[in-house]
Amino acid sequence: MTSKMSKVAIVSALAIAVAGCGAGFNNAQHAMSVAEMHPISVDSQIVTLTIDADPTTTDLSDMDKARLRAFANAYLTNGHGPLTITAPSGFADADGHEAAADIRKALNDAGVPWETLAGATYRTGGDAGDQLIVSYTHYVATASECGIWTGVAERDYRNLRSPNHGCATQNNIAAMVADPHDLIAPAALAPRDAMATSRGIEAYRLGESTASAEENIEAQVAN
Repeated sequence: MTSKMSKVAIVSALAIAVAGCGAGFNNAQHAMSVAEMHPISVDSQIVTLTIDADPTTTDLSDMDKARLRAFANAYLTNGHGPLTITAPSGFADADGHEAAADIRKALNDAGVPWETLAGATYRTGGDAGDQLIVSYTHYVATASECGIWTGVAERDYRNLRSPNHGCATQNNIAAMVADPHDLIAPAALAPRDAMATSRGIEAYRLGESTASAEENIEAQVAN
């Protein structure tokens, strides 16, 4: 009995000693996840397109229309919030607003809904040239910098992971994410296809297969 109690006492003492050592080496900072060690920051940026207002013509040039189409495609892919057309106010006011109307129409023709188009003005004066500014907000994801080599030996001594562990993965995620705004909040769901639902219900009522054509082909091949 005495020998058994001595063994228990020795094991308990060793456990206390190991726990004491662990408390000195590992803390909450060392328990951080990869996402916490190498966070991805998401920042908003303003994308702008400048178009000169030409008082000698009432229409946009072919080059300007092509630039607006490309700008509209970029907005529809990565843009958030309104697409704003800022026109000059004061000097050559009528020309500026007429050009702004042409820009709105060109953007709408390129697929931008009317309700997302917004207008604003800025003051010009003297001999300053009239320019119209088209702008929208998009988001950029940036991960923390890799290549941290200080303190590696100390981490090896403590049996901790390298400070660069997971950094490359986080940078790849930041580079590949289609819309960095999704890292802040999920994208809104598109409305469901009511016609597809109706077709499925009607097929069920008629006793027909509600599976897709691809599923029917796969079932035939399996049989």
